[in-house]
Amino acid sequence: MQEVNARKIIEQAISIVAEMNPQSTDGTWLEDVTAQAGPFIKDWDIERAYLWSDWPERHRLYPNSTRQDVGIDVVAISRSNGEYVAIQCKARQLDEAGRGDPIHKTELDKFISTSSAQFWAERWIVTNGDNPLSGNIEAAIPSGQTPIKTVNITSDLQEQQGIFTSEECPHCAPNPDGEERRQTKSCMQDEAIKESIRILREHEQSESGGLPKGQARGKIILPCGTGKTRISLRIVEQLTAPGNLSIVLCPSIALVAQIRREYLQHSEVDLRALAVCSDETAGYDPKKESTRNTALDPTLDNSNVSAKEIRGKVTTSPSEIADWIRHESGRGRTNVIFGTYQSGHRIAEALKETGVTASVLIADEAHRTAGLKRKQTKKAAASDEEIRIRNFTLCHDHDQFPATYRVYQTATPRIYDTSRVNRDQASDWIVRTMDDETVFGVELYRKSYVEAVKNRWLADYRIIAVGVSGPDAYSIANTLAGETNSKGKNRLTSTHFLRGLAF
Repeated sequence: MQEVNARKIIEQAISIVAEMNPQSTDGTWLEDVTAQAGPFIKDWDIERAYLWSDWPERHRLYPNSTRQDVGIDVVAISRSNGEYVAIQCKARQLDEAGRGDPIHKTELDKFISTSSAQFWAERWIVTNGDNPLSGNIEAAIPSGQTPIKTVNITSDLQEQQGIFTSEECPHCAPNPDGEERRQTKSCMQDEAIKESIRILREHEQSESGGLPKGQARGKIILPCGTGKTRISLRIVEQLTAPGNLSIVLCPSIALVAQIRREYLQHSEVDLRALAVCSDETAGYDPKKESTRNTALDPTLDNSNVSAKEIRGKVTTSPSEIADWIRHESGRGRTNVIFGTYQSGHRIAEALKETGVTASVLIADEAHRTAGLKRKQTKKAAASDEEIRIRNFTLCHDHDQFPATYRVYQTATPRIYDTSRVNRDQASDWIVRTMDDETVFGVELYRKSYVEAVKNRWLADYRIIAVGVSGPDAYSIANTLAGETNSKGKNRLTSTHFLRGLAF
């Protein structure tokens, strides 16, 4: 019944937005839609929402306020921690691509001032389309104040509507002739969930894979676009007792935002979420190209997505993470921290402070945590690169990052052949290869790209080959290769620079 009501409210909101968007300008209609539909858009993680005039605590916190416009249109209460979100609604007339005019500072001055108190944990500008904030708004926010996030209600409503659809599976229907039938993606995902949980529980109850009893590790290998996030969600839901904590780590802020959104949208339990990442540790800077090479530095986040684009509470403070873990609102709920590998050491500090062992640790894009690294000499101090790699691979260390179940997910397992390396050479290197069961565990589930294409699990796509030719391109590539200081296996050749020029 609750799902039926949610679907009805979402569909009504979509209908109103569709009717108003072509000619819409600012008005109360967007405020009404935000207050009514907000608690049913799971990605927003809102328990309740009020129009400013209906908010019960308005007079207590703003005794001189009236029902007139004070800049805050809607007040929302976070489902995860009970904190308050101040919302200003801005509608624009949209073009066919769903874009509208920018929102300027003068339109938000009153909102920025009224919502400046520490009482407000988040500040949102809810828009009806792709209506960006003008560049001077961020500069106008004093240091230390809560940042402002933009929220496109049209796209969020459409994403929420999509979770109500389902597909029958020919593979599961009665098949007296025994003919080969297509397996739907959701059926494959259910199979992966069931098999993975069975193996993890069996290994947790025994000493296997070089691990002590009470721990289990395993890897899921599936092509991109086959639903590894949904699989990990169901594993977390089924292996995390109410009130306990699980953790999802990934290599970029963009993935933190995406996975958090999908978990909240598709969860079948009462989920409580916290994001742990920062622009500083992930290297976010949209105004300049990174000086670090992703191929040589696996810890680099090149997604160019800011932590301010993540809904809900975002932090890298170990004390705040620990307080969130201990908060009474987490009792009886499934608590999940979504973080970057780069900020994983902050989560580890909070686990140590609270004495909590995570139920499940999901390592997404797990091949990024594999690799070869020369051991640090005792005399030399750790370099910045070594510190980054150490934090990035902390997820493997049970003593520093305790978890009962570890699940490593990837589409491209990274395997290293160490059979040709003699014992003396091997002693100088740390090798994390994904066929090492003591680190990455046993194989829980695997499907190939051939199976994904045959069963139509993937959306149609094209492979585009870009070629670079001509004497000018080769001249530039040769010049760049000659100027580089890299040597040995990591030496950047003319071929590397030609590939770079292609993109």
